[in-house]
Order: sequence, then structure tokens, then C-alpha cells
Amino acid sequence: MKLRKLFFSGLVLFFPFPAFTATLAYVTNQGSNSVSVIDLQSNTVINEIKVGNKPAGVVVSPDSNRVCVSNPESKTISVIDTNSNRVIHDVTTGDGPLGIEISPDGKSVYIADWYRHTVSILDTDKLEITSSIRVGHSPAGIVSDIDGDVIYVANRDDNNVAIVNLNTASIDSLIPVGKAPFGLALSHNKNQLYVANVQSSSVSVIDLEKKKVIRDIDVGLFPYAIAYVEKLSRLFVTNQWDNTVSVIDLEAYEVLETIDIGEYPEGIDLHPSGDFVYVANWFDGSIAVVDSSSMKLLHTIKTGEGTRAFGRFVLQK
Repeated sequence: MKLRKLFFSGLVLFFPFPAFTATLAYVTNQGSNSVSVIDLQSNTVINEIKVGNKPAGVVVSPDSNRVCVSNPESKTISVIDTNSNRVIHDVTTGDGPLGIEISPDGKSVYIADWYRHTVSILDTDKLEITSSIRVGHSPAGIVSDIDGDVIYVANRDDNNVAIVNLNTASIDSLIPVGKAPFGLALSHNKNQLYVANVQSSSVSVIDLEKKKVIRDIDVGLFPYAIAYVEKLSRLFVTNQWDNTVSVIDLEAYEVLETIDIGEYPEGIDLHPSGDFVYVANWFDGSIAVVDSSSMKLLHTIKTGEGTRAFGRFVLQK
């Protein structure tokens, strides 16, 4: 897939949950160069924040006080203060920032640069890029381990995942997966990494102790991003070309259900309870709300223009 095509996506909104009275979503709208702030209690957009050009990736900080957004075409990271819902800084970075992740302590943001084939590291106190690590060709999704010592990077054009040791700033291992890996999800309790392989229409299951793929599971056409629901031992995978979400049972390693979701689904995230999954439908400009237990589509919410929401966009204050 061309980067231009990747830089134009869906949107996000949500459902009322009394146990989490201040759960919000911060959703990137590529078509309107903005982030929609959504109150998941009332299912309403409560703010619209202007960011950089063609925003794509998004990640919330562990303390919920900041949201970082990657803007591929302006080559910047917008840092949003969630208390004021304003951009407090735009950090210039690389040539094509896309996937984005934050360390467990909130001190470092990791930014995959599609064109430079690196991961840049943003110091969240200084609000500046302090270093970069060479990874593979066209890095996309990034996830951090629970200790913050390792990140996993999907190298789309190398058909592998890099395990990057942050203490040595070097690649520890390269694990071959399917064709054009993009979105990633991590299971700490299973010690597994899940990889959406766009062009082979599969999800690879990596055993992180053995550092190898132990299963390849066929899903829909062009799987893009993954959400892991720990309490149900399930994966929810967005399939761009099928307009569906595949639900995978991780006990049997098979697809339980395929949900018709909306046109060209991309980004996906969970409610803090794990009871609901939110899917950004790029071409529809909507967020689909799915019950993670029943695997039923509950609601579709119209949002902004061209939402991608690639990353972790649900925040609890």
C-alpha cells in the first residue's frame, strides 16, 4: 500500500458506561486535520482540536494528561494537553511519522518514520527528539513491553517484526511474519505478540520466549489493526477491504465471528472495562461500537472526515 493511501482514514465515538464516568476518545481526522474529543458517556463530540497536516497515529499517556498525534504530511507530532484540550507543542520529526507509542512511565514517545526507516524517540519533558534507532523498511505499528525495556516494530516492507532493545538502542531480533505487517497487539499474560499482515490477509501469533511465529490465522482482506481483550482471550482485527472485523479465539486459534462493521475499518481500541470495542471506519466517517462478549454491533456514530485513529485513543481521566 502507498503511504498516501495510508494517510486518509476514519473516525471514533462511543457508548455510556456508569463505571467509567470520564472516559474519552481522542480520534485523528485526516480529512479535517483535527482530533475529535469524544465523551464516551454521552456518545458526543465535545471538542475538536486542530493539529498538523493529515493526522494519523495517536497515543494517550499513562497518566491521561497528554495525547500525542503523528502528522505525516506536516512531519510533526502534535502534543495535546487533555486538561485544556489544546495543542501545547508541535515537534518536528523525520519525513513520515506514522505509528506511535509511549513508554509505560510516560517519559518517551516512540515514532515510526515510514520514509527514514527509523524509530525516533521524543522526550516528553523536553518536548524534543533526542535520538533515533534504525529498524527496517517502512515501519508502521509499534508496541512497548510492560517494563519499557523493549519495543516491537512492524517493518511493513521487510515482512518482519523487529524486537528493539531500548537499553542498547539496537535490534535484538528480527522475526519473519506474513506479507506487509502493520498493526500489532501484545499479550503480557500469554507472552505473545499479534501481527496483522495486510497483504497475506492473516494474523501471525509470535511466541516471545521462542521468538518465532507459532500460528498464522486467516482473517479478512487487508487486516490492518488489532485489539486484544484479555479477559475473553480474544483478538479483534479490522479488515480494510472486507469492511469487517474478525474475532479470533486465542484458545483455539481460530476465527469465532466475522462482524460487518462499516466501510474501510482501520483503527481499533477498547473501553477500559474491556466490554466494548471501538472501530474507526475511514470511508464512512464513523465509529462502530461492538460488544466484545456477544460480538454484536451495537451502534454506529457519525464523526469527522477521514478518521484513522491508528493507535491507542481511549483515555480515562
